[in-house]
Amino acid sequence: MSMRQIFGSLACGAVLLTGVAACSEEPDDKPQTSSSGNSDQSNDEGAPADLLNLGVEQGQAGNFDEAKVTFEEVLEAETNNKFAWFNLGFIAQSRNQVDEAISNYDKALEVDANYKPALYNKAIALESEDPATSVDIYRRIVSIDNKSSTAYLRLGILLSRSGDDKEARDAFNAAVRLDNGLTSAVPEEYRATLTAPSTDSAE
Repeated sequence: MSMRQIFGSLACGAVLLTGVAACSEEPDDKPQTSSSGNSDQSNDEGAPADLLNLGVEQGQAGNFDEAKVTFEEVLEAETNNKFAWFNLGFIAQSRNQVDEAISNYDKALEVDANYKPALYNKAIALESEDPATSVDIYRRIVSIDNKSSTAYLRLGILLSRSGDDKEARDAFNAAVRLDNGLTSAVPEEYRATLTAPSTDSAE
């Protein structure tokens, strides 16, 4: 199913973001619509893809209660739908229901252990209560996708808080090499030692 069947991305700081991996890059300037996400299964009545698109539309309109019900209907038809689990997690996390959010992200990760949006948002949810686990998750994300600039940034912040200056500096350098726009988010004491982005680092 299409990545357009997710509507939320706490991971990149956008409330309504569709069509991109939530943990890889900065959010698009404008949220993308989800209308193109139902082409695979448009011939099936009540197909999970159609319900997902309905839930996305409801979520984008701010109707989280309706969206939650719709995503639950998706799961009645298709228990292992990682997009529905992720969106339920996003709704719960948006409402500060951290335990429920983590449980839903875990369900998505049972389906796809490398599903980056769920990994990223789970890491964010755990940053306060279990920073060590968050660090482990961010490290996993960047091992899956070494272009995940925001994961490197958040990893660096957690490492700096734990006193691991060398690894924090390495993480900040990686984040800024990938996206120089993140420089202002790097703690001031680390900015002076940032490595300038190289011209051949795009690949």
